[in-house]
Amino acid sequence: MLTTTQARSRRHPVRARLAAAAVALVTVAAGLVGVAAPASAATVVWKGTAPAGTTLWPGDSITSDNGQFQLVMQGDGNLVEYGIGRRVIWSSNTSGKPGASAQIRANGTLAIWAANGRAALWGGPGHVGKNFGIRGDGSMRFLTTKGVNSVEFKNFQDRVPAGSVLLPGTLLKSDASGTKSLSMRADGVLAQVVDGKTVWATKTGGNPGAYAAVQTDGNFVVYTKANKPLWASHTTKGGPGQLLVQVDGNVVLYGKSDTRVWSSRPVTGLSWPVVGTRISGKYGDDRGAGHVPRYHQGTDAPVAIGTPVYGSGTGTVTTVAPNNASYGNYVVVTYGMTSVLTAHLSAISVKKGQIVNVRTLIGKSGNTGQSTGPHVHVEVRQGSKLVDPMTVLKFR
Repeated sequence: MLTTTQARSRRHPVRARLAAAAVALVTVAAGLVGVAAPASAATVVWKGTAPAGTTLWPGDSITSDNGQFQLVMQGDGNLVEYGIGRRVIWSSNTSGKPGASAQIRANGTLAIWAANGRAALWGGPGHVGKNFGIRGDGSMRFLTTKGVNSVEFKNFQDRVPAGSVLLPGTLLKSDASGTKSLSMRADGVLAQVVDGKTVWATKTGGNPGAYAAVQTDGNFVVYTKANKPLWASHTTKGGPGQLLVQVDGNVVLYGKSDTRVWSSRPVTGLSWPVVGTRISGKYGDDRGAGHVPRYHQGTDAPVAIGTPVYGSGTGTVTTVAPNNASYGNYVVVTYGMTSVLTAHLSAISVKKGQIVNVRTLIGKSGNTGQSTGPHVHVEVRQGSKLVDPMTVLKFR
């Protein structure tokens, strides 16, 4: 149940007045089109939710109750949700339409209206809309008067950069399913949950208002509301990096060189993508003048065409590229801050965004692209830096 103060904050948005601007109130009915923005309207910030019938004019926004996620109607016509550290986690892709507005329509739909007509629409009509809002995990929904979602966006944030804080009520998720998460709870506990079970937590309960900070010195700290430290990772030598909730069920703190400096659970490592130990071309080999790049960027496994190629661990497919001139058919899977590229495939068996594990078939070896014979070319990057695959991947 909301307190009187909380109830008022949900009913009345915070209004930030522009210099010498007068407040103008505009009522927008469902389906109303072509309404000009009031000439001297104040910028409006709705907290938590905005009621059905609201129009977001350029500069207006909705923030989550914890203030960590913000949906902004931009002047370029794009409706954008920003997360912690100003990370873009969703957009309407309607830029190039300056002056466009977003309408939270009373029929349960969300629409972008440009000067020359509707630019985008979400949800189906026929519902009676109540409000549109942002949760503490970054997801958004249009709630109807019957308590069901007419529109839902399963947006999420899986990482935060150094210099960020996690305020009470904030939830980071590894992917849209929400089965792996890290939350800064209202009681002061920072907790990791996997498949509904708490697998790691700080012993910092009884401290309402506590928050977590990913510091620029490389340390990860839980502070009381009065800024007294309660728990720390003790990783100040790691330097500024980022905190990542990974799809493998681990929460990992990376330092300035994208190296792991702390994790909530033991790290098991990554596997070589094919069964076998034979190696032909090695990382860093000089391939002679005329080759671009001249020095070999990966390591080659000389296997027959059609040999199964597997995931190296639990990760997310970030690139699926058929018929590349150099690599032929290739796939990139990202595991935390490490990405593994397998190239010259004869077949690709996964889709972009798919979560894979060490037993997932991602493709079959081949001889495509600029290949001199059947093999799988393997490249590994940690962050954006190329590294020797044999220092990261272990034979199966």
